[in-house]
Amino acid sequence: MIWFTRHRAPRVLPLEAPHPDGTTWPPARPGARTGFGAATTHRMGLDAAFSPEAHDVADLVTAHLLPLLDVDAAPEDLPHVIDLLRSAAQVGAGIGLVDGRDSSLGRELMGADAAGALAEADGELPPMPASLHTTARYVMHAGHHVARLGPEQVEALAAELRSTPPAH
Repeated sequence: MIWFTRHRAPRVLPLEAPHPDGTTWPPARPGARTGFGAATTHRMGLDAAFSPEAHDVADLVTAHLLPLLDVDAAPEDLPHVIDLLRSAAQVGAGIGLVDGRDSSLGRELMGADAAGALAEADGELPPMPASLHTTARYVMHAGHHVARLGPEQVEALAAELRSTPPAH
């Protein structure tokens, strides 16, 4: 009898810090999963986004990183845009908290399903200009990263933002 095996995508991806240009966006990495596992991680991440830990991460990202980002919004829209970006950070943090429950990952890896969950969360963002969408992805990824590695990561991300010239 011949047994056939299916090629499976890797279960993990490198855990990389977010970059403002989106080059480290996890869903764009080879191996990011889609399907049931990603959808389940997304759903669990949405639930975890309402935890005090996710709120704390979103507060840190909003307070320390948003002032360093070039947010493209009209003055009258800015309060709503800040709320949207804070929510994106909070969802990313929720997914990061769920991702961090897998003790086999360590500090250098993330689950491939978590990358897929970030893609699902990205797909739920409302329509917006491309530059604002890039910012929303960045803060979502930052929320995941800080939730996974701890609040001390915010200063490292802020230092990178300070040293990166803004894209125009």
